[in-house]
Amino acid sequence: MESNNLEASLADQHDILRSRLNREGLRLTGPRKKILDLFVMTPDGEHLSAEDIHYQVTTKGGKISYSTIYRALHMMVDLGIMREVELAEERKYYELKTSLAKQHHHLVCVQCGEVHEFEDHRVTKASRQETLEHGFLLRDCQFTVYGICQTCQLSAL
Repeated sequence: MESNNLEASLADQHDILRSRLNREGLRLTGPRKKILDLFVMTPDGEHLSAEDIHYQVTTKGGKISYSTIYRALHMMVDLGIMREVELAEERKYYELKTSLAKQHHHLVCVQCGEVHEFEDHRVTKASRQETLEHGFLLRDCQFTVYGICQTCQLSAL
């Protein structure tokens, strides 16, 4: 049953990306499909960097260059399929973009890099209000809080 859900999710994501690519006159290439598949199979709450993608594809016997990965990721971000998040200094991570109704945010430990996701409708509501007041159209809302997790606080004692 779980396998059928994964296959359905992969098919849905492929259809969404294929449709958006077609509107732009682009194709769903093998590397783009591989990258999208990795994100669909990644557990909720985990984020992938370009290095993570390269490692996962090449350890499975595939070949993909970093330039191909970066081009595909930037294209998917531009099309609204992916979201780019900066969870560590000068390191970008990516995740599948959710609808505004399922928006989540991040707590990041600046010492160990641990990331916790959380949902808070007040953040999205405030973002909507601000965009309306300033005449913007809300496309995405990212709220990241940097701090020190309990484990690192305890180890400092």
